[in-house]
Amino acid sequence: MRTRHHAGIRLSAALLAAAFLAAGAARSFAIEGEGSFDGGPDDVGPAFNALTEGPAPLDLSQLSNLSAGALSSVLPGAALAASAAPAPIESKPVRRWAAPPPVQSGEYTLLTEPFSGRAAVLNLINNAQTSINLTIYEIEDPPTISALINAAQRGVTVRVIYNLYSFRGRDPNAKYIAQLQDAGVQTQAASRQFEVTHEKAITADGKSAVIMTFNLVPNYFSGTRDFGIVTANAAEVAEIDSVFNADWNGEPADPTLPELVWSPENSREKILSVINGATKTLEVYGEETEDPESMQALINAAQRGVAVRFITAVLSDRGGQDGNAAERQVLNDNGVQAKALNNPYIHAKVVLADYGTPSAQVFLGSENFSKTSLDKNRELGIILNNPPLMDSIESTFNADWAQ
Repeated sequence: MRTRHHAGIRLSAALLAAAFLAAGAARSFAIEGEGSFDGGPDDVGPAFNALTEGPAPLDLSQLSNLSAGALSSVLPGAALAASAAPAPIESKPVRRWAAPPPVQSGEYTLLTEPFSGRAAVLNLINNAQTSINLTIYEIEDPPTISALINAAQRGVTVRVIYNLYSFRGRDPNAKYIAQLQDAGVQTQAASRQFEVTHEKAITADGKSAVIMTFNLVPNYFSGTRDFGIVTANAAEVAEIDSVFNADWNGEPADPTLPELVWSPENSREKILSVINGATKTLEVYGEETEDPESMQALINAAQRGVAVRFITAVLSDRGGQDGNAAERQVLNDNGVQAKALNNPYIHAKVVLADYGTPSAQVFLGSENFSKTSLDKNRELGIILNNPPLMDSIESTFNADWAQ
């Protein structure tokens, strides 16, 4: 059996996987999908409530007869369900930052939140002449709603696929979808074939698209670390429209572009390829740390000499505990440098590999490090090797890491 070595701890790959499963079992708040970022009692604020995008949490009895005690003996630093709970999270006001402008390079423009705001999305909508296709998890932003309505009223064909069936008890989109429908916008609840429709992408006129890590909700433009890519690449826009049409019509999608990253078709393979191919550095943003295979890949990278830094969200339940704390501890115990950042809230999903080298590349998208997100959801991301865009992401990451 292959084993991993770090800081005096001897772990098999199986034990590491079991450790991440056990850490996931400690989450007492798992639901499918994200909550909205408006700070309401049933929603999420800087300490997001109930944010795992997977099924109900596992219990320790599912760990192939490996008890919590046995795990604790080989992972003394890991916070498992049977160990002490993480410290309560301190609530802090949102810090204001100097705002870098969007970075344009070739066919692409990088958006960085909370700096860039909604301007690029509104610009795309306001300049559309024939068609707008939007797939979105949450849409609660009045300026965006108004822009979509105005587009429809000037004759643009506007279609919106929105998440519905994974919301439990409250549909945050209902009020705004009703407004769109009343104004003649074509809307459709996303298919039940996906556990969650968590994609965040919009196209206009078959000519341009925005691939986002953020939802179209006001507080995502003011309080979260998020990114977006505006692309004018004709093949990419065409594939995004093609998948939209397949989802709209309830038909199978067949994406083929190597740079576009789709769940459930190929996200796991492509994101792991970025991680596994790194030889020098990995800088990672992740809201969640649930997926054992992805976390193992980060550990494997660290243990083959890659400098791995990972900034996670403070993923909080209503009891004020950080649901990512146990997984971060396992990562830190096995060579990864992992830390949490609460201000801004980390909603981004980014993997920047080998920055500053000829082989550098970056993944950016809606996919979280969870089994449901990678294997069961509708998600979209993109992999690029555009140096100016990577320069900006690296600069933002370093500033966040320094906090």
